[in-house]
Amino acid sequence: MGDLPPGMTRSIVTSTPSHSRITRAARKRMKTTGQNFTAAREDVLAIIELAEADELSFAEAEAVFDDPANQLLCETCGWTVAMICPECTAGCGCNNGRCSGWRHAEFAGDDDEMNSCPECGGDPSNHYSCECGV
Repeated sequence: MGDLPPGMTRSIVTSTPSHSRITRAARKRMKTTGQNFTAAREDVLAIIELAEADELSFAEAEAVFDDPANQLLCETCGWTVAMICPECTAGCGCNNGRCSGWRHAEFAGDDDEMNSCPECGGDPSNHYSCECGV
């Protein structure tokens, strides 16, 4: 990990590498992770996509991809291990609305409905209540 696969010498991945470069990167990933070729190739493609989206080098994107905190916790809500809620049973965003944990407010999307005070942002429905008395 960390080293750029052969043929990926640019500091930022700006275009999809050729099939042979992806194959070489997948074979290298197979050696370092113990995955089969198909899984390693899928990972390489996801790393390239991440590098392009976040304007990272391949090595930087691979480090982000391999970080255990960034691993998917729940396929339903999309929360990662770094987002886990210590205050609810599922530990993920699926309990939103039923758990009073602060993580749910922190990671709530724009379309998630959360109880919040328009003045201070506190949640009057749980122990993180509104301090301003509204």
